[in-house]
Amino acid sequence: MNTTEYYCPSLSDADSLFELEKLCFPRPWDLAEIQALIQKDPVLYTVGAFVNGSAIGYISATFSEPGTLHVISLCVHPEHRRRGIAGDLLGSVLYWGRHMEAGRVVLEVREGNESALEFYSSLSFSVRKILPDFYGQGINGVFMEKPLEPLVHTLNTSLYLYNRLKTIPQVGVILGSGLGWATEPFGSGQSIPFSDIPGMAGEAVEGHGYTLRTSADGRIAFVMGRRHHYQGHSGREITLLSSALAAIGVGTWVLTSSAGAVDPAYSVGDSMIFTDHINFSGCIPDSSGCFIGHDVYSPSLQQTAEQYMKGCHKGIFACVSGPAYETAAEVALIRECGASAVSMSTVQEALALRSMGCRVLAMALITNAVEGGDSVCHDEVLSAQETVRRKQESSIIKLLERLSE
Repeated sequence: MNTTEYYCPSLSDADSLFELEKLCFPRPWDLAEIQALIQKDPVLYTVGAFVNGSAIGYISATFSEPGTLHVISLCVHPEHRRRGIAGDLLGSVLYWGRHMEAGRVVLEVREGNESALEFYSSLSFSVRKILPDFYGQGINGVFMEKPLEPLVHTLNTSLYLYNRLKTIPQVGVILGSGLGWATEPFGSGQSIPFSDIPGMAGEAVEGHGYTLRTSADGRIAFVMGRRHHYQGHSGREITLLSSALAAIGVGTWVLTSSAGAVDPAYSVGDSMIFTDHINFSGCIPDSSGCFIGHDVYSPSLQQTAEQYMKGCHKGIFACVSGPAYETAAEVALIRECGASAVSMSTVQEALALRSMGCRVLAMALITNAVEGGDSVCHDEVLSAQETVRRKQESSIIKLLERLSE
């Protein structure tokens, strides 16, 4: 079975999107116009749906005026319609639009396109007016509108980063506790303390650098540290920086977490690629727009990671609220639920990024293996980094080099 993947396309996808455009529209945009939709711009967002690298759907949206998100194109290959793809694509740009403080979304549909009118009406879009000859002589358009609830703060953070960064990175990497060593092989580009970034001031957890750093070539953005629910942060606050970076075009993400193993086959220094997660934390990025129960973690990125990560495991990750480490009974419960590793983070960021149409790879780096009756503390997690680094450094370097090509 072929899996549909959603992500923000690059210029290498332009030809495939152009072929889809010609198939779906009687008056398609030309290749140059398709390429323009893929450019990284803080007021333009494009998400594609792909099967084996071929486009089967895409959506583009921009801002026609402050606060008004304008969907300028949405299409799905005829053989893949009525499978939820259009809804997924629309959900991604609406979530992005809300982060950019859109209070409403508008679009145009051909007057005779009953299936499209029915689709948008089912999602609470209202017809506002008829646009005579909008699609050519005698072909009227229907102008539709829907209110949105803006998500404040991301816009200011995004614009700050867009103006501050010399180039928009291709890959974002979030580093868990004590994993700052992963930046060293990639050289020093820009370094921005969290305290300088709008909305990101706050106290750092030990082992977190609280700095946004780019590689020397600018292709990788390292988020050195993260916020946690146990610090009193909401899901929206936890995901602010990663969402802001995604909003300006950072579309591929590697999320790392220093984690405890509940699978007895795992040892300190091992890695585990997330295939799915269980969110025990009670915290999500936002009340709507998140891909709950959806394919959060990219199958193609999982396959790539397996090629480069030595002796890695694949498994289900459990996210708990913390900051207390798990009791023996909790470890037994988590294992019984099918999870193999546990930590206090990562899931919120994965949900938010996936909801914005990003590709997400998440990996647990095992810093402690807890059996019933064992105990662990944060200092032990940090001290285990030497073992993690020895086992995983070369693999992580090769993986990030591959993803940022």
